[in-house]
Amino acid sequence: MDQQQQKKRRRPDGNVIPFRLDAAFFFERAVRYLDRHNLQGALKYFRKAMEYEPENPVNHCNLAGVLSELGSFEESNAILENVLQSIDPKMYECYFYMANNWANMGYYDKAEEYVTRYLDLEPHGEFAKEAEEMLDILIEEFGGGEVLRQKLEEKEAERKEQDQSRKLLEEGKFMEAASFLQKTIDQFPDQIAPRNNLSLAYYYLGRLDEAVATAEEVLARDPGNIHARCNLAVFFQHQGKKEDMTSLVEGLRKVYPVNFDQCYKLAITMGILGEHKVAHRLFQQLSRWSEETDPSLLHCLAASACNTGHYALAKRIWQNVQAIDPKNDVAAFYLKELENAEVAGTKVRPVSYHYQIPFHEQFRQIQDQMKTGKSGKWRNDPLIRSSLFWALQHGDIETKVQVIQTFAVIADREVIEALREFISRPGEIKQLKMLAVYVLQHIGSQGPLVDLFELQNDWKDILTKAKPVIETYSMGLYEAARHIWSSFLVNRLHDLPRFTNTNTWAAGLSYLVLKQQGVPVTQGEIAERFGVSVHSVYRIYRQISKSAES
Repeated sequence: MDQQQQKKRRRPDGNVIPFRLDAAFFFERAVRYLDRHNLQGALKYFRKAMEYEPENPVNHCNLAGVLSELGSFEESNAILENVLQSIDPKMYECYFYMANNWANMGYYDKAEEYVTRYLDLEPHGEFAKEAEEMLDILIEEFGGGEVLRQKLEEKEAERKEQDQSRKLLEEGKFMEAASFLQKTIDQFPDQIAPRNNLSLAYYYLGRLDEAVATAEEVLARDPGNIHARCNLAVFFQHQGKKEDMTSLVEGLRKVYPVNFDQCYKLAITMGILGEHKVAHRLFQQLSRWSEETDPSLLHCLAASACNTGHYALAKRIWQNVQAIDPKNDVAAFYLKELENAEVAGTKVRPVSYHYQIPFHEQFRQIQDQMKTGKSGKWRNDPLIRSSLFWALQHGDIETKVQVIQTFAVIADREVIEALREFISRPGEIKQLKMLAVYVLQHIGSQGPLVDLFELQNDWKDILTKAKPVIETYSMGLYEAARHIWSSFLVNRLHDLPRFTNTNTWAAGLSYLVLKQQGVPVTQGEIAERFGVSVHSVYRIYRQISKSAES
C-alpha cells in the first residue's frame, strides 16, 4: 500500500478519520491535472482509476485519451481495442478514437476504415458530425475513399441478399431460403440479419434444434439483439422449455422499442407467447405510429383486443378491416366467431395474430378442394406451407398422413426435399415412409428415393437371398437386381402383396434379372436352387415383370 493510501484526516480534537481512496478519487485528481495541462500527472491518476475500477470502460478510454495526447498512439489503440474486445463491445466511440490515432500515425486507410465503422454503428452518435468531417478530409486531402466505396458495395450486396432471402421466406421456400442464407453467412460472417432469418427458416421447417442453435449464435455475438431474443423465446415455447422461455419473456417485457420494425417484432412475439396485454399495448403504439391503414396491423390490434377480453373493440376493428379489405375472409371469420361466442355465452377461442383464418380451418378447406380436384392459392401461401412442414416434423400420425397426401398436390422441389428428408429420418414409422415414397413416385421424383430394403426386413431378405444365385451365373448383376426390386416395391406400395415365402420371391426375382440380362437359365434350374416349385417361380416372375411394364 503506497503512502497516499495511508493518509488520514484529523479533527481538531485529534481523532483520526480514515478515508477511502477509490476510482472516483483518482479520477478527480486526474481531471485537476488535465485542467493544469499536466498530462503526465493526468496519466498517472487515470491509470490508478483504471486499476481500481477495471470493469469501467470510461476509465480505460480516459487513459487512452491522455496517451493519445502524449503521442503514444499505439498504446492508446491497444487499450481501446481491449475495451471493445473484453469490456464493452458496444462502446462504439472507441472506433472514432482509434481512427484519430491511426490518422495521427499517418495510416490514413486504417483511419478511414475505423471512422467508417463508427459511422456504420453510430450514424447519429455523439461524434457523428466530427466523424463525417474527418472522413471528408481523409478522402479529399489524403486520396482516400476506397474503404467507403467498399462499404457501399458491401451494403448494396447485403441489401440484395436480404431482399432475396426475404422473398424466399415470404414465398414459403424455406429449404431454399435456408441454403441461400447459409451461403450468405459464409460470405458475410459478421452480419447478424442473415443468422436471424436462418433461425426462422429452420423454425418454419420444424427443425427446432437448429433454429435454437442459430439464435443462440446471434446472442453470443450480440446479447441484446431483440429479434434473436424474440425468436428464441418462441422456440423455447415449442420445445416446452418453460423456465428458459419465462426468463426471456421477463427481459422482453422491459424492452421499450424505438422503431416500428422492432416494435412489431416484439408485439407479435408477445402475442404468440400469450402475453396479450403487452401485445395489445404495443399494437396500439404501432397503430399510432403507422401513417397508412394496414389491414394486417389492424387485425393484430383486433386479435390482441379479443385475447384480452375487449370484444366490443375487437368487433369494431374487424368491421373496419372488412371495409378496407373486403376480398379477404379473415375479418368475416372472426366476426362470426365473436357472434357465436356471444350467442353461446362463452369466451372466444384465442385468436392468431397472423392475418389468416386458423390453420385447422384452412386445412379443412384444402382437404375439400383436393377431393374436388381443385387447387387454390394455398399451395404457395408461406404460412400454410410452414404449418405443413412443421406438422410433418411434429404432428401425430394422422396429421402426418394428411400432410404427405397434401404434398402430393403441391409437388414442388421443396416438397420433394422435405419428403426425402422425412424418409431418411430414423424415428419415423415404416408405413409413413412407405406413403412418402409412394407420393414421391407419384409426382415423378427423379433419383434414388431411399434404401427401401431398410424399411422392412423381408424386402431386404428377398434381395439378400437372390444375390448369391444371380452372381453364380454372372457377376455384376446385383445392382440390376436392386433396381428391379426397388422399382417393383415403389410401384406396388399402394397395393403390396404378402411376402409369406421369401424363397419364392427371391427365385422369381433371380429368374427375371437373369432373363433380362440374356443369361441362359431355365425356371427349373432356379426352382431347384431355391427349393420351390417351377409354377411359383413363373408366378412371381410374371408379377414383378408386369409391374415393371405398367
